[in-house]
Amino acid sequence: MCPVTTTSDASKRIHAAQYVRMSTDHQQYSPENQKAAIAAYACEHDIDIVETYEDDGRSGVTLRHRPALLKLLKDVLDPGRAFQTVLVYDISRWGRFQDVDESAHHEYICRQAGVSVIYCAEPFTNDGTPASNIIKTVKRAMAGEYSRELSEKVFLGQSRHVERGFWLGASPGYGLRRMLVDANGTLKSYLKQAEHKAIRADHTILVPGPPNETALVKTIFSWYVHDNLGTGRIADRLNGFGLYNSYGNPWRSNTIRLLLRNEKYVGNLVWNRTSIKLHTPLIRNDPSKWYRNIGAFSAIVDRDLFEAAQRRINRFRIKPNIEAIAASMSRLLRSNGKLSVRAIRSELDIPGKSTVRRRMTSLQEGYRLAGYNPPCDIGYVDQRVIAKRSMATHIDDLIGRLRAQGHSVEYNATRSFLLIDGDLRIKVTTSLGQKDNTFRPYAQVTKSTVMTTDLCLVGYYPRPSIHLVGFYLLPGSVIANGGMTTLCDSQVPGVEGFRMSDLSAVLTLCARAPLGGLP
Repeated sequence: MCPVTTTSDASKRIHAAQYVRMSTDHQQYSPENQKAAIAAYACEHDIDIVETYEDDGRSGVTLRHRPALLKLLKDVLDPGRAFQTVLVYDISRWGRFQDVDESAHHEYICRQAGVSVIYCAEPFTNDGTPASNIIKTVKRAMAGEYSRELSEKVFLGQSRHVERGFWLGASPGYGLRRMLVDANGTLKSYLKQAEHKAIRADHTILVPGPPNETALVKTIFSWYVHDNLGTGRIADRLNGFGLYNSYGNPWRSNTIRLLLRNEKYVGNLVWNRTSIKLHTPLIRNDPSKWYRNIGAFSAIVDRDLFEAAQRRINRFRIKPNIEAIAASMSRLLRSNGKLSVRAIRSELDIPGKSTVRRRMTSLQEGYRLAGYNPPCDIGYVDQRVIAKRSMATHIDDLIGRLRAQGHSVEYNATRSFLLIDGDLRIKVTTSLGQKDNTFRPYAQVTKSTVMTTDLCLVGYYPRPSIHLVGFYLLPGSVIANGGMTTLCDSQVPGVEGFRMSDLSAVLTLCARAPLGGLP
């Protein structure tokens, strides 16, 4: 123990804070051992320890998970702090940062604030001399390298466990259970949720769970493959039956998708899909780096059924190129004798057929590549796509201006339907007019049979130029029920009075005016 000091002696002694950190690596670095060594150093050098900052069970690789060191660095910058120096057991306790400059940076902050950092167990004096700086740099690099080597050893040990078929994950998933086995592979007992093994030599494997759960897993795969149900419909059906997942929560589409993708249901153990080494951000590893143990435990789902599910679930991951699209369209042409937009969307024999139209330069170009000469004018299809995209930009601008004026706006893009302030309903339509060879083309509009609308907003893009020449804002009552209404004087008298060059009239129509003259 330090000798008792008088009041006059105490005023001359240095006040210090001690920083103590321990992860889980060695008992020699226990907080008690560190404090004892620091106390002995303080007694020998006439230092009084007035503050203690302790990070127990904290890794030294990063700063963000060490609240005590963060508080220390914050207090160092406070002019009213009660200490003039910081005592640390050794450089590794200050941190095992992977960048030696980071460790030096935190020490530099203390030194700039007038607080020195002393490493009590190091064989050199931290006095800023070239020799001490060189030794500190080497020690910091060694501390970081220790963490890297330890991480690599842990990784290699885990990979060997995977090769032997041992489960390293936490939750086994629906329809599976964790089974405890001893060093000889003898089955011992099931592990409950969140329960851990008690004997170091024991390991865990996966085994099929209760019969009702394994039967449900098979049913989910069957619904998806044989009944062609989507993941959302499967989730709704299970929730409708009152069946919940392994956590007691309702099923969701992404939960079903993860179940269908997981190879553990065919007995495969797949590990290292993702990694977080030395507290770096999560990395999704390339499949070439995965560890896969085929047939590590008993399968629940037949392999053929599982492979069929993978083919369906991955069908949109393959993005067909133009050559594959043209070849598929040629095969469809030989099979049907003709091509149509509907057939292209539904009958192509390549994955991702719903994206084919967006991948092609134009429908006419696709027909040309397939060697098909259509009997009718199909330029209308491509021109309508161009017109709709242009109209969408005008509607987006209108919605932004309405909301800027304080209006609430809902827009159903699928049905092209605007609801303003929960009251005014506007149907949005894009019209290309009649064919190119007509004497005078007109915009055309069809009345909605799905919902009642107050107004119909028509953007007019005459062919073949496909540029906006104006808008029509029409009451729903002037549009005939059933069939197409041509916006000409013979069908809609005075139709030109509804024509406008921009959408300012919609803003004026929706403007709120204060009520005056009321008592």
